[in-house]
Amino acid sequence: TITIVETSCGYIIGGYSNTPWKSTGKYRAATKTFLFVLSGPDISSPCKMKKKNANDATAVFDNSGYGPTFGEKGMGCDFLTNGSFIHVRFGRSYESGPPGRLKRSNNDDSYTVLPIKEMEVFRVTETSSSTSATIASPKHQRIRTQIGLPRPVTRFSEDINKAINAKQQSLLTAESEILHLEDSFKDECNFVTTFASGDAKDVVTLNVSGVSMVTKRSTLQVVKDSVLAHQFDDTKWKQGCDTPRVKEWSPDEVNVWIHKIPGIPNDVVDIFKENEITGYELLALKREGLAMIGITRPGTVCVLVDEIKKLEKESLDFVTLIEHSPYCFGRILDHLRLKQLHSQGLAEEPASPTVCESQMSRFEKVVKYYFPGDIAKSILG
Repeated sequence: TITIVETSCGYIIGGYSNTPWKSTGKYRAATKTFLFVLSGPDISSPCKMKKKNANDATAVFDNSGYGPTFGEKGMGCDFLTNGSFIHVRFGRSYESGPPGRLKRSNNDDSYTVLPIKEMEVFRVTETSSSTSATIASPKHQRIRTQIGLPRPVTRFSEDINKAINAKQQSLLTAESEILHLEDSFKDECNFVTTFASGDAKDVVTLNVSGVSMVTKRSTLQVVKDSVLAHQFDDTKWKQGCDTPRVKEWSPDEVNVWIHKIPGIPNDVVDIFKENEITGYELLALKREGLAMIGITRPGTVCVLVDEIKKLEKESLDFVTLIEHSPYCFGRILDHLRLKQLHSQGLAEEPASPTVCESQMSRFEKVVKYYFPGDIAKSILG
């Protein structure tokens, strides 16, 4: 299973285990398990934390009172899901986390508690183990051919010959294990890359009747010939998407913007440059903020406030409005995510979404609106 959590403060973190979650109230070993941090406010690049002791029997903790939990609770879990929060303390049973807010010293027993914005737990199935073996075998065979199989040593006394041959066999075994670990590492990298990679322009923010939902445009297009697929196809989506989002502007991009505003004095331009104002900070600047950095001239303040409001409106224009039930659309979106994972060979074909009886009629109407005709059967069953 893979657990992916998006926190309210902007982190995307999670963990992978090659064992399913149960409710035994006990610890379990997992031969392939790791934690990861894909992104966050202070994360420069994705980070993977492996188990310190691969043979440790406390890789995961099964308990009906918690969500997915990694690490030994007695020494402090590395990753604990409890209600609407996750408790993170990397570096206990697993390797230390990336620098920043999630980093904890060995003497620090406190958790970093993060509110959950959205969490998904997927079961991962191996689509073709024989394929993996077929791919790995030629590589291993080439290495064997290059190195050559050693001949048994017979020139010394029986005890020495036996010791040397045993050492040669142990080296061959170690080589085989290293090759296996290399392949496993590549598989895990490809697996994590599936979730971490992609064009930022493919990310879509949806306003579903007041509820914000974030997904990939490719997810909305996974069912061909649907209304969603047409709404978010390339020809209708490219306009306006080539401009970087204001919140992502660097100080240099902010300086380019302020240079283009007519009538702004050079000393004001210098103030923005000296304070290294980013796009995120720019949108937060009000009259009080401008005064704090030394901009007080009334006319200039009014012009800047007006221009910042325009930028803020343009930034909001990236949010696409969906005027349907958040509950019903959320169920559809979850189903499309699973269908996309299935198309990539990372999950089984998803069953029809489970919908509460009171919302079933509305759900069917929303499905038939976005997936007309026979296409709706792929969701409704």
